[in-house]
Amino acid sequence: MSELGPFRINSDGKTLFMNDYAWNNVANMLFLESPAGVGFSYSNTTSDYDKSGDKNTADDAYIFLVNWLERFPQYKTRDFYITRESYAGHYVPQLAYTILLNNKKTNQTVINIKGIAVCSLHAYYLYKFLLYYKDECK
Repeated sequence: MSELGPFRINSDGKTLFMNDYAWNNVANMLFLESPAGVGFSYSNTTSDYDKSGDKNTADDAYIFLVNWLERFPQYKTRDFYITRESYAGHYVPQLAYTILLNNKKTNQTVINIKGIAVCSLHAYYLYKFLLYYKDECK
């Protein structure tokens, strides 16, 4: 909340004030915790926790994004960027690749992906993504 959001915490630790430099002043931001069971995320289906892994995480995130865009179609034509930090930066290239592959299918919601960003610890995965999937990005 204090890094990116519209509010900052006052020195009393109990009240908030507006953050004049919040990202949401210049962009629409959507936060997604994945895979299920990370942070505050959860699933009502216990077996979902047995289906973790990079591909399933990318597939689940993709399905969420498509459903979200169908629910809020006014965002379908907007530029879309994926960013993550820490270990989650490992998932960015896989989600980007899933989006690129599915964007090629007909009769499918297109996600207008324009770029990705990962923290420096996961630059290796970004390099692999660019090396192996560079032709998909054209």
